[in-house]
Amino acid sequence: MSADNNKSADEEKAEPRENDKCMDDAYVRTHKSPKGMSKLGAQVTSAVSNIPALVIVLLCVLLFVFFIIIIVLAVQINQGQYSATTDRCLTAECLNIASQVMTSLNQSRPACDDFYAYSCGGFVSQHPLGKRTRIALAEVFEKDMFHIVRNAIDLVPSDEWETSRSKVKRFYQACMEDGSVTKGARSMFELMLRKAGGWSIMRASSWSLQSWDRDFTLQTLIVDYGVTPFFRLSVTPDVHGDPTRNAIRIDPAGFAFPSYEYYMDSAPKHYKELIEAYKEFIDKVAEQMRDVHPSHQTSDIADYVVSYERRLLERLDVSRNGTAKFERRTVYNLTHTLPVIKWQRLLEAYFPGTPISMEMPVYLTHPHYFDSLVPIISTTDTHTLNHYVIWRMVMKYAPHLNQPIRSLYYKFMQKVQGAEDINLPEEDWWEQCVRHTSHYLGHAVGALYVNQFQEKEPAIEKAKEIAENVRKASRRTVGDVEWIQNKWQAKEKITNVDIKIGYPDSIRDPRYLEQYYKHFIVKLGSHLANVFEGEKYLRTKEAERLSEAATGSIDELWTTYPQNAVAQYIYERNSLFVPLALLQKPIFSLSQLKSLQYGSLGSLIATQIFKAFDKEGLDMGPTPQFTDNSTRTAYMEKLKCLAGNYPAATATGEQIDGSRTSGEAFADIAGVKSALMAFKDAEDSSEALPALDLSPEQLFFIGYAQSMCESIRDDRIINANATSTSAPNRLRVLLTVQQLPEFSNAFGCSYDSPVQTAKKCNVW
Repeated sequence: MSADNNKSADEEKAEPRENDKCMDDAYVRTHKSPKGMSKLGAQVTSAVSNIPALVIVLLCVLLFVFFIIIIVLAVQINQGQYSATTDRCLTAECLNIASQVMTSLNQSRPACDDFYAYSCGGFVSQHPLGKRTRIALAEVFEKDMFHIVRNAIDLVPSDEWETSRSKVKRFYQACMEDGSVTKGARSMFELMLRKAGGWSIMRASSWSLQSWDRDFTLQTLIVDYGVTPFFRLSVTPDVHGDPTRNAIRIDPAGFAFPSYEYYMDSAPKHYKELIEAYKEFIDKVAEQMRDVHPSHQTSDIADYVVSYERRLLERLDVSRNGTAKFERRTVYNLTHTLPVIKWQRLLEAYFPGTPISMEMPVYLTHPHYFDSLVPIISTTDTHTLNHYVIWRMVMKYAPHLNQPIRSLYYKFMQKVQGAEDINLPEEDWWEQCVRHTSHYLGHAVGALYVNQFQEKEPAIEKAKEIAENVRKASRRTVGDVEWIQNKWQAKEKITNVDIKIGYPDSIRDPRYLEQYYKHFIVKLGSHLANVFEGEKYLRTKEAERLSEAATGSIDELWTTYPQNAVAQYIYERNSLFVPLALLQKPIFSLSQLKSLQYGSLGSLIATQIFKAFDKEGLDMGPTPQFTDNSTRTAYMEKLKCLAGNYPAATATGEQIDGSRTSGEAFADIAGVKSALMAFKDAEDSSEALPALDLSPEQLFFIGYAQSMCESIRDDRIINANATSTSAPNRLRVLLTVQQLPEFSNAFGCSYDSPVQTAKKCNVW
């Protein structure tokens, strides 16, 4: 018998039973305490028995205080400017939404002075950057996505093998295993280098000056490894021929920085610092990989690479060589004007399922760049060419190599992004692993994400309704503008925008995904091997599209994944994609008031629609827009006005290059105006939120601004200024509301307020 069973009867009586704790006072009085209980013990027992009562009293006090606060707020509301409605939404959902809106606001800043600070001051203060260089809603949603996908991966049974989700699990697990990332990465990379012809600084890669074949190396890098020296191959609709068929597209590629301005002798100090950081990165990685004694040809690799990239970008520089074009040529034209590349052999290797004829159409972006490649490549010595093309391979795979090289890569990227401490990577390694997995197995990861998303079908249907209402309003916006002569063509382009919201139905079918990823081999034990396999697989899927109709496969129908929280307008297709990840607060929810739905999601969709009329979208497609002289001249004048109207971008007064971003501003203004018009058509005049003295129109503009809230470092803005066609969100919001009289009317802005005194460009 155990010791517990040997308790004496007195001990057993002295220990309170669970039921005794619930007895009332009468029961206690009729059942006296054992004689052995001390006075102190009785006091303790009494105190403990009173704890529930104390908790109840405390809760009552807190509820009373909360009730007083609500009354005070209600009084303030009734005394406010907006008292047109007495019916305020008081549901739990509305209380939650009101709280979210108020949390992001900074009501100490007048809306008519700085609407962005008024709308987003709370968001910025609640999202300190720390080791990051930017936090906007896209980053917040992405962080949530990382956690959702990681949890979904953990739930996939380990004994599954051939399903798409099991491949997701193995890819992620291989990335997370320390040994998988580091063990054998060097030897595997050397093997791949040998297959590509080798690198002169690595004896193990079997480099030979006499036998190195430039054309063979280029083809191996592009076809087998997904590397893009000089250019990138892809597939696009034959927009200037038969839009129902696909054609080959070739874009300039192969540079660390996308603009010649970084490399110029007269470049600003911060760009020169980035170039020096780039050289240091190249030199340190080369030292990590070198296994031969440095010589004249192998010691100054950074100088070779940077000088060569500068030569290439000098030819690409749009400011020197005219505006970018999207030019239709043929394979025959390529082989005769650019004979330094064995085009037919390369294209046959890249697109093995499609016969490559000399008459096949090929689209070049920046054709002047490709016309300059012949003198550059043909006059470059073998060592420099070898350094340049192999460095592009090293740069691509650096995030997947051993830890010292990964560390150097992320330090360099942090420097480029303007990080405060370059030694702290923006993301933890597990987040990087989710990102890599999503990149190579996007549809399968999307299926895991979609399965975890709540109320997705009703949300998608409501979002589609908003999109159609916004489309109708966008046509009216064009119709109301006097400076556009041929309004019919513009309206037709808006009508024909193919809007897709949510996700493709096929990813919900496990059998479809199993077939889609059938030939993608994923193994445990080597992350780098999986990445090489993933690159080859992505290239295979891209190549398959060339032989398909332009509206055929899932990759044609959906050019993004549901887990990516970024809307996309595809110029060549006149298509707009709104992924499922965007259909969450504060961008959208079913419980939001219409003012917020249209202010955030409606404005986002309408802005994307009007990208059809920015500088890139005007001439894209079978029917160019604004072709008559008067309309095109007026258009360019309005862009010029917008370009010079941005506020300062940083605390030190740095200005952005408005000529690069004015097309975006043109679309922003039209988009918000159209969304407001659509909201008024659908408006419930009595809608209002509790504790917020705001009219529906004011809530609309706040919804728009809060969908654009971001924290961003000044150095990131400065570093991107030379190439970015997108302004910081603060500038986008301020310029948009300055150009919309509807905003000033909604907030009653005085004639001398900053929003009223700003120059008006009368765009829409």
